[in-house]
Amino acid sequence: MTIGTPGVLPDSEILRFVDGPVIESCNPVEPAQIQPASLDLRLGSVAYRVRVSFLPGKDRTVRERLEEFQMHRLDIDGGVVLEKGCVYVVQLQERVSLPQ
Repeated sequence: MTIGTPGVLPDSEILRFVDGPVIESCNPVEPAQIQPASLDLRLGSVAYRVRVSFLPGKDRTVRERLEEFQMHRLDIDGGVVLEKGCVYVVQLQERVSLPQ
């Protein structure tokens, strides 16, 4: 799959990616999520409260770093109140795999 022009993708291109292998989702992507130049992402069912913000680094994954920094794992399916001033890492329902 190729992208026509570098830069911002129009909604028609985003829609094409949703129908193909570039954008995957746990649940079907709703039409209201597709904006003129963006895709609104939805929270998944799990959030992790972490001690500090972090980057995974070149040779580490976010999941590996979570083992190091995680304080609490929260099931957010039924709703949850997140504390002000705290750092959370939240799974998303959508996954993106952009072509070269």
